[in-house]
Amino acid sequence: MDAVFHVEHQVFNYRVAGVLIQDGHVLIHRSKIETHWSLPGGRVKLGEDARTSLKREMVEELALDVETVNHLCTIENFFTYNGKNIHEVGLYFGLKTHGHLSLYNGEEFTVEEAERLVFKWVPIGDLLAYKLYPEVIKNKLMTGSLESDYVFVNDLQNV
Repeated sequence: MDAVFHVEHQVFNYRVAGVLIQDGHVLIHRSKIETHWSLPGGRVKLGEDARTSLKREMVEELALDVETVNHLCTIENFFTYNGKNIHEVGLYFGLKTHGHLSLYNGEEFTVEEAERLVFKWVPIGDLLAYKLYPEVIKNKLMTGSLESDYVFVNDLQNV
């Protein structure tokens, strides 16, 4: 069972995501029905630690065996999505793989394991042109400030 809880017009979500960088490009993804991007990962299952969840999600979504290198940041984020107030705690880890991955010539790509998702390798310097959430992680990537950190973001007013 995923660590996500729905209560009336509010949702609590515990998410884990990975920062995978290769040749100056970072891997991002989005749902085929969305216009915004995020870092690949997913929901943590109850009783599962964050690093194990991230490894599982990367296998499920990309058939990719990864190693978590370090904790980059924890983002506690309050925002509105589809008319619901979301309280999300996201743990972000640096990732590495064994071997060189295809950058797909900078084109969007899908994989059989995650047909509902679109992936793309984006040059870090080009991230400004992308709607990548949470924005704080985009800023951290663009400035290269990927030291372990806790960030609080509250985009909700009068909650």
